[in-house]
Amino acid sequence: MRAMLDRLFAGRNGVDQLNIALFVLAILFWMASLFSPAYGFSRLFHGLCLLAAAFCIVRALSRNLGRRQQENQKFLSLFRGGHAGHSWRVKMEQRRQYKIFRCPSCGIKLRVPRGKGKIKVTCRQCGATFEKKS
Repeated sequence: MRAMLDRLFAGRNGVDQLNIALFVLAILFWMASLFSPAYGFSRLFHGLCLLAAAFCIVRALSRNLGRRQQENQKFLSLFRGGHAGHSWRVKMEQRRQYKIFRCPSCGIKLRVPRGKGKIKVTCRQCGATFEKKS
């Protein structure tokens, strides 16, 4: 069975993050179709479920790898807020450890460690110095 699946997916896109998100979306639409009180909404959610599942299958079996990878990268950049390596959890963890200031002269963001008291901050771009409480 494994060899058959390997032959099927040879040279194809397979499963990536966008396909996983589409699959989860299809499941959510399916659950919404089960629990929607109105018949019209039930049919709408069921149709959206089928559409998301079909798009997921088409993407997984696609041989146009470059296009599918571009779609996945766009999805990841939107989902992660435009920063490929920084998730919102990493940002929140840094907010707990560091205090972020803007330079009064040039406006660049500066990060200093929390809990150091009143410190003198030097801007790395314009060289301006100012005092802030961390």
